[in-house]
Amino acid sequence: MEFKDIHIGMKCGSSKGSGTVTWVDGSTHTIYMVDSNNNNNFEVNISDIIEDPQAHNKEDDYY
Repeated sequence: MEFKDIHIGMKCGSSKGSGTVTWVDGSTHTIYMVDSNNNNNFEVNISDIIEDPQAHNKEDDYY
């Protein structure tokens, strides 16, 4: 996934968990997210984003 494709409100999976993007820092390529399950904030680098469109939550099932 390219950095320009990330936007606020987007649901993403990452190596630290899944969540909703709350802020994008273009200077450091850091993506700030809020966890889908417990509302905790965390940050990941663009390289930590999982390029799976169905990876919104670790509990999700594939249809």
